[in-house]
Amino acid sequence: MIKFFRRIRQQLLTENKISKYFLYAIGEIVLVVIGILIALQINNWNETKKLHKRELALLSELNSNLEINIINLENDIIKQNKSIKSFNYILSLPHNNMPYNDSIPDYLFDIDYTPDVILVSSAFQTLKSSGLELIQSDSLRMAIVNLHEVDYVSLMQETRRLEDQLWSAVVIPLFQKHLRNENERWIPNDYESWLKDVEFFNMVSFRASLRNSSTSYKKRAVDQTKHVIDLIEKELKKSKK
Repeated sequence: MIKFFRRIRQQLLTENKISKYFLYAIGEIVLVVIGILIALQINNWNETKKLHKRELALLSELNSNLEINIINLENDIIKQNKSIKSFNYILSLPHNNMPYNDSIPDYLFDIDYTPDVILVSSAFQTLKSSGLELIQSDSLRMAIVNLHEVDYVSLMQETRRLEDQLWSAVVIPLFQKHLRNENERWIPNDYESWLKDVEFFNMVSFRASLRNSSTSYKKRAVDQTKHVIDLIEKELKKSKK
């Protein structure tokens, strides 16, 4: 092709057709420019296609992570609701002056449970390293970022901060003062004396309120996570059309 164009130019010069030569040269330049633009357009199209494929893969992985988070949170909520019932039962002992029974150590062991927050964020971390702008939808990108960097962070801070501060400073000393651990059951050393310790039951009451708050935070996190999953699934369905 290059030799063909070169022969035409040489022929025009030989025949002294300078004006036609310049017109032909300009035309040739225009064709080259058009060819370059077409090549760039194809390259951009291929790159856009690759980025979109990457976006869909990350959204699918993120969706799987969020579904795992919902399972973890809902399991935590079940455990915490159970522990709230145990808190209420223990608090009823001095209030109703109830006699000792063999189920009390099990309830005490249950309120000894400290909730944690286990959330999967590997896909979000990959998205951050790849560039958040990979998500084309502004509303979806904002929802994903808010969930991971605002809602989840707040949940983890509130759950751990309140429990951790109270645990080592108050809970452990009071448990050790009145109770002994035998085969994962807390048994009162002196039941009557324990029932009269107002400080101990004030601690139990306060922890019960914290547990209620933590459960509410986790329920809210489940709703927020389900909302983002719904947005992701709509985006994935849109790409299949």
